[in-house]
Amino acid sequence: MLSRLGKTPAMLLVIATCLVGYGTFRYFYHVGDSFPFSQELILVFIGTIATILITAILLNQQTELELKKEGQVLLLEQKSDIYFALIEHIGEIVEQNKLDEPALNELRVLNHKLAMIGSPEVIRHFNTVLDALEKATQDETIVQPEETEIMRKLAELTFFIRKDLLGATGTNEDTDRIYQDIVANNRDLER
Repeated sequence: MLSRLGKTPAMLLVIATCLVGYGTFRYFYHVGDSFPFSQELILVFIGTIATILITAILLNQQTELELKKEGQVLLLEQKSDIYFALIEHIGEIVEQNKLDEPALNELRVLNHKLAMIGSPEVIRHFNTVLDALEKATQDETIVQPEETEIMRKLAELTFFIRKDLLGATGTNEDTDRIYQDIVANNRDLER
């Protein structure tokens, strides 16, 4: 609504300028009936002003589109940075076979970052990873079956991360097949 209000005075000013300019040029055009050269100069001047106005409008729209595009690229970069940090951190926790206080604090920070930019599906599936981590760390250490379960949940999460990141670019993929491949790849790596 605010952007419309900002554009309305500018549009009214352009319309008023065009109407006043039309009246003025019409007057000078008829005054110059006896001098065809002056009529041609007036027409060139009108053409120049029209070209300037059209160019200004097009450049303004192009600038708005560029800013939107740049904002989307920055958001996508932020998402991918947080997603990769999250995956790496969970991997470190599983590798250490425990969730100590510093790792838990970092996980909390990543959770808050994820809450700000993550898609609803990613947030929902991250919760399943957290549930598996919580269950695994109840006895202080993560044993092999718990590690396998966490990595399965993380594989499912990576599918939804992929869907969130690549879905923004409009790629058409067979999502069911991709999901099955990701889960199968994880199963192949289990010990």
